[in-house]
Amino acid sequence: MQHYALRPKQTVCPVCSCHDGLVLYSVDSDQAAQHYVLREVEPNRHRALRAHIESLWRQSTCDVVRCAECEFCFADPFIAGDARFYELAYQRTGYPQWKWEYERTHEAIFSLKQRGCLDHFRLLEIGAGNGAFIKQVAPTLTTKENVFCTEFSDFGRNAMTQYGVRCVPQDVRELSLHDWAGSFDVICMFQVLEHLDRLDELFSHLSSLADTTAHLFIGVPNAKRIEFNELHGSLLDLPPNHVGRWNRKSFEKIAHRHGWSVADYDIQHEGFKSKARQFALYRYIRRRQAGNSLANRIERTHSKSLRRLLQAFAAAWYAVTALPTLGSLVNGSDLGETQWAHMIKGKGQQHIGRDEAQCGVTNVT
Repeated sequence: MQHYALRPKQTVCPVCSCHDGLVLYSVDSDQAAQHYVLREVEPNRHRALRAHIESLWRQSTCDVVRCAECEFCFADPFIAGDARFYELAYQRTGYPQWKWEYERTHEAIFSLKQRGCLDHFRLLEIGAGNGAFIKQVAPTLTTKENVFCTEFSDFGRNAMTQYGVRCVPQDVRELSLHDWAGSFDVICMFQVLEHLDRLDELFSHLSSLADTTAHLFIGVPNAKRIEFNELHGSLLDLPPNHVGRWNRKSFEKIAHRHGWSVADYDIQHEGFKSKARQFALYRYIRRRQAGNSLANRIERTHSKSLRRLLQAFAAAWYAVTALPTLGSLVNGSDLGETQWAHMIKGKGQQHIGRDEAQCGVTNVT
């Protein structure tokens, strides 16, 4: 893919409700299933996944659309993957121990606490994994009793329970407001929001769960990095796994719509090795989806050790063949892997400005 189709389409943006959009590209259920599970390697699982994707979409194709107003990119139909989709599409091997968005959020919370804005704060993390972030926050910045998490995986949930933090396998939109309304001073969502549909329902519920001056921290993939990958032969960002690509403008739109304000926004600054390594891996994964490709044949190798060796050589070769592209990626200061937003509930623009020193806001919109 060297360019997007940019075909006009009348639809409704899930963030700002604009009806004008541009189709970046379209994908059918077989292509989507091949993205996650190779038919040449696991034909039965591939067929089951393809059928399930069609049942989610209620059709065989899906468009990836960019809103003409807020530039939010979204799957159309805007339907997220469910538990059955993830069971078929992925085989989890572990969780990251620490990430840039964890560090950025930890710094912000620490700064707020130093200024007296978050004494004995209550924290909700949505999709907490195995608790890598929470373990750096509790009990150093708040007590374990003040932390509540959601996580669907048994492994992650058990890890959190053993650590002494309450964790439930529940969609945050289903948390009872009778029990939890106004309960949280800090809400965190790391690499979760891009997987979710029903955005108005989500942010309405977050607003209800949050205290009157709560802080919401969000980490999502960088849309500019995704676009770069897609237009330079690297991995597509396909639904129904990721159904939304966020940017600063779309964050501001959804925040304003539900009584929040974007107080700070940042894009990860990455070094050469990190960018190059991921780009090479993603080019390999993209190539292996073609049934007659070298990468696809490597994936069919029965010996695990030989397969890993061939994967490394092939990924390196695909990276070498894209050296001019790698130069553009490395020099792009706004092409870090992750973007991060800090929202504050119930603060208008001028109110944030007046309270800037007190509340630790650094980069006000």
